[in-house]
Amino acid sequence: MGTLNPLKVQVVGAAHPLAAEWLRWTAWHPQLSTVQLVEPGQTGLSAEDLHPGLFGRRNLGVVDAPGAADVTVICPGWTGELPSDAGQWVDLRPGAAGQPVLPELQTPASTAEAPLAALAPDVLAAALALEPLLRGRVVSPRETVGVSLDEAGLEQLRPLLTGHFRLEPLLAGGEDVQLQVPLFEGYSEHDALAAYRAEYRSQPWVRIRREAEPALGVSGSPACELHLRVLEREDPEIPIPLLGVQARLDPWPALAARAAAALNLAHGWPALSGLVP
Repeated sequence: MGTLNPLKVQVVGAAHPLAAEWLRWTAWHPQLSTVQLVEPGQTGLSAEDLHPGLFGRRNLGVVDAPGAADVTVICPGWTGELPSDAGQWVDLRPGAAGQPVLPELQTPASTAEAPLAALAPDVLAAALALEPLLRGRVVSPRETVGVSLDEAGLEQLRPLLTGHFRLEPLLAGGEDVQLQVPLFEGYSEHDALAAYRAEYRSQPWVRIRREAEPALGVSGSPACELHLRVLEREDPEIPIPLLGVQARLDPWPALAARAAAALNLAHGWPALSGLVP
């Protein structure tokens, strides 16, 4: 009966990019229908006015104050009050209680102490790139993993990862390579791909591509993209292969998709129900 009587959703703080990503991901959701956007001072505008990248949402209007709803999605920056009939909250503000966590990262760290949504996108992208390789035991513990983060970024990254490894800043990474990952001797790019695919096959917001595959683009797309290629070592006598990874994360699409998945699970629906990248 969910398809006949979908839950009515309102999005507050709707000028935030996360509101547009919520609308993109749930446009065809059979159990959720976003009926109202709330952004003070923007009454009379439409979803397309707030977010020109949206299409087909000219009939979804913006109001000044929240009202009754089955579900209220709270975007970062919202500081207003919600009425008692605002329904179930999906609070996406950093550090909010009950905020959807990253199911891709089964981190031992407490998300209550270090909310993942508050971390920089490049730190999260590095974690999404490294954790499957560490968990899949394809990373050589004898060599250091190079990451194009400064020391402060590395300190944020370490608690998100499991296993035995050493990290150091990658000074020459730049745009081409953001991580240099030493694989076990005898392992290859195919083993790394297998680890990624095993980890992320049920996570449509993480995309894996190899060097020969075209980039899908990250800005405005619901994805973390991991681009893999084998690097040539300066010393060819070293038998351990070196994997170069370019990891990019557009945080808002990924967070919106995870929020919808969390809401699905809360209502007993399949986690990926209705999610359309």
